[in-house]
Amino acid sequence: MPRLFLRSAVVLCLAAVSCTTAKSLDDAGSGGHAGGSAGTTTGAGGDAGTTAAAGADGGAGTAAAGAGGQGGVSGQSGSGGAAGKGGASGAGGQPVKSRAGMKSAGCGKEVAGATTTNFTSHRIAIPACAACTVPNCPRDCVAPPFVPGGVNALKAANGETLVDRDFTIQLAGNYNPDTPSPVFFGADGCGPIAPQKGAGFSVPGENNAIKIGLQQIGACFADGGIRCAPNIANVGACLNGPEIPYFLTVQRWVEDNFCVDLGNEFIGGGSSGAWEALLAGCGAATSVRGTYSVAGGLREHRWACNGPIASFMIVSDADTANPVLNVDEDTYGMAPARDEILARNGCIGKATAPFDPKFPLCVKYTGCPAAYPVVWCEFPGGQHDNPTYNNINYLNAVAPFFFGLPPAP
Repeated sequence: MPRLFLRSAVVLCLAAVSCTTAKSLDDAGSGGHAGGSAGTTTGAGGDAGTTAAAGADGGAGTAAAGAGGQGGVSGQSGSGGAAGKGGASGAGGQPVKSRAGMKSAGCGKEVAGATTTNFTSHRIAIPACAACTVPNCPRDCVAPPFVPGGVNALKAANGETLVDRDFTIQLAGNYNPDTPSPVFFGADGCGPIAPQKGAGFSVPGENNAIKIGLQQIGACFADGGIRCAPNIANVGACLNGPEIPYFLTVQRWVEDNFCVDLGNEFIGGGSSGAWEALLAGCGAATSVRGTYSVAGGLREHRWACNGPIASFMIVSDADTANPVLNVDEDTYGMAPARDEILARNGCIGKATAPFDPKFPLCVKYTGCPAAYPVVWCEFPGGQHDNPTYNNINYLNAVAPFFFGLPPAP
């Protein structure tokens, strides 16, 4: 695979999007002037950086992360550009609002369209954006490059597209329309064709949660692999990629139709699905409490992160499909994805302590806020997208980890 995204000033002139340089992404990521100056234009820490491609990616906190990431998380406005706190990783310049203890609009509604015993498939329309130019398109609609006829459009064998997709749902075993349930969104690796069948990706302990299976349109999720653009020349459009609009549309449908605990929604996946989960924990962090991933990573061109996130990450040193650390096309590997989360969560340093003796290869970063812990489980060997090592299934730790979180502040 070509190594295109080294830290150099190689100019990327991308069809239908802004023209920027890889060096400007690095400068912005370290809290540089790109995201900041854009912030002073709009006065919005989160969307400020998205007025320029450099600000959008840089403020999101790449491997360097920098103050742009932390400033956005705390809801600083774009006027903090000089200090690097007007970057794109903020929640639209607004403080991150906790959803802890809140019920969704679907509470009290008669149960329809889902059961507690099996998965029901649903096809859903994701709105196409009205006239907009990447990187300034809204999160709740699909940007022009990804709609049918666009340069990054995809179509499944059954006719589904990035604006016409499906998902599955199974209600919690103890579901009560008057009692809010947690939600686990699951995303599988590359391969399964639409329509979705089953959970996509699941962990032990989900039985008393609503389970949602997410479905890719191409061979992988658009943001769930090396790139979200079929042609690397068009990767700049991924600053407004199709997966956040898809996830938010599905999430909103679930919340509107069923009784959801808005403070306990989680997303996880393996391989391509891990990329999908980590992206949702970045670009939709204001409505996702935590992510769990087996392999995966975060691309450089992606939606700006908009809040901190609790995270449980499983990686393998021997994994060449989703490397822990590697420069390849639009990613620097899983370790930089972890480092971006540490910076965004406001973690201090990288000191670790053992997480749980039952899961000996997991460590917890000790400098992270209690509400936004990060657990890293690194296998010295093993296989790609395999959470079992030395006969221990590390996914057994995921549900207790999330259910043990304190309410988000």
